[in-house]
Amino acid sequence: MTLGSKAVCRRFVSLFIGLLVLLPGPLFARPLIIEGLSEAPLKWQDGANIRGIDIDIMKAVLAEMQISEFEFRLVPSGNRLLYNARSGASDIVLSLSQSPERKEFLDYPEEAHLLLDWRFAIRKADHDRISFNEFSDLAGLHIGAAASFSYTPAFWDSGLDIETVAKNNLLIPMLLRRRFDIVPLNYMTSLYEARQAGVADELLFLYPPIRQAAYYNVWSKASRYRGKQAFQKRYDAIIRKMQQDGSIAAIIESYLGPQNDPKQRYSQ
Repeated sequence: MTLGSKAVCRRFVSLFIGLLVLLPGPLFARPLIIEGLSEAPLKWQDGANIRGIDIDIMKAVLAEMQISEFEFRLVPSGNRLLYNARSGASDIVLSLSQSPERKEFLDYPEEAHLLLDWRFAIRKADHDRISFNEFSDLAGLHIGAAASFSYTPAFWDSGLDIETVAKNNLLIPMLLRRRFDIVPLNYMTSLYEARQAGVADELLFLYPPIRQAAYYNVWSKASRYRGKQAFQKRYDAIIRKMQQDGSIAAIIESYLGPQNDPKQRYSQ
């Protein structure tokens, strides 16, 4: 190759690279990186696949947007999850509640895809004996609680007969063995675990919840994904449609079973 032809080749390569920068579409774009913590039934590793409620909701959103290049990842800790989002190593984080500190490096959508709550659980056989609307309704009952969980300040300050245990997963077995009359639990996670253990029919979760929070799929402000702005513009409309047409409820009930509770709200 002559010096002249080499110069022409270098010029062509330079022009081609410049054209790629100017093109509006995501030519040769990398996959969308979506991360979360492992917590069934929201998201967990099942053999070679990651599955769960969060995964199915996000896959429905991606299908609506015709995005086929994406990767779900589970990370081992909340600190690592937030570090990756802050640094731009991930694009989207699944199911985070709002906080002023997180808003410094995360973009929250308008729509929460889930409302997660804590409820009191009792033995179904006690449904005529125990009900809950306010903490005074639980006077005289022996209540189990996990020492490491905050629940709400009002719960701990209620003056009720509360006994703590070391681990949250002890509460349902101790309730069913009549060690406790009533226990506060993460509703969605605990109902799923009870179904897996074959004891869901022995439990009754009381309404209203003692605590409820909206959870969002959020974007890293540091993300350099080329489709980010287009995604953010469409996301809220898609989630609203899935709320209204029952798609989100159907996904949740595919893991938890039919709820048949007119007061149950899964999302905003």
